[in-house]
Amino acid sequence: MLAGLFAQAAPQRFEVASIKPNPAIDATESVTIEPNGGIRMTGYRVINLILGAYDLRQIQMRDQIIGGPSWIFTDRFDIVAKAEGALTFNAQGRNPAEAVAMMKSLLEDRFAARVHTETRMMRAFAMSTVSRDGKLGPKVSATTADCPKYGNGESAPSVVQTADRWCGFRHVPGRVDGRYVTMGEIASYFAANAAVRRPIEDRTRLNGRYDFSVEYAEGADADAGNFFTAFREQLGLKFDTVRTQVPVLVIDHVERPTPD
Repeated sequence: MLAGLFAQAAPQRFEVASIKPNPAIDATESVTIEPNGGIRMTGYRVINLILGAYDLRQIQMRDQIIGGPSWIFTDRFDIVAKAEGALTFNAQGRNPAEAVAMMKSLLEDRFAARVHTETRMMRAFAMSTVSRDGKLGPKVSATTADCPKYGNGESAPSVVQTADRWCGFRHVPGRVDGRYVTMGEIASYFAANAAVRRPIEDRTRLNGRYDFSVEYAEGADADAGNFFTAFREQLGLKFDTVRTQVPVLVIDHVERPTPD
């Protein structure tokens, strides 16, 4: 009786799952949610499966990943899995929490993945608003985006992502646009930029979602000052160099997947 009261809920798992190597070195990582609990992932590297399944959005740079064999950063896999029953989503219709939990179990069962996080002192950038009152620049505003959704318990997108209806980040030479993004997501996205190449800690204290567009010089003739000036003048955001405790992901163990 008491053992039952204190027993932990069993981990969520896919009913069936197939994992196969994808030999294309330049495959685009993509995921499709199918009717009746199906999920199809193409061209995924194991490191990105780990980051997504363990919700490690603060791991922004390769320097924040300790250990693990080199193939988890290069080899790609296709995964076809089926949950028992339809997958459900959050209120925004964008996050299938059940599938994320099942992917964590899949990594542990089929890749023998064991990971943990800790913190280490590292050089980083602190991103904050230029204005003390938190006012942002002319090219960022509270979001007006109508994002693609999976709806209330639906398994297929109820809004088609088109050239005019999308959310996330888009990068063309010299410009990055963002829709329906948080300040934390902006920090994570730009950490790997050639002008930055350090973890970025969000210190804006802004909790909303935003649309933005920023233009800056890129290429061999560009300098870091141009990037930081663009952020200051267009978005009202600044970057200060700091030494701070930064989260790191430690890969304790991982193996190539067991055969189907």
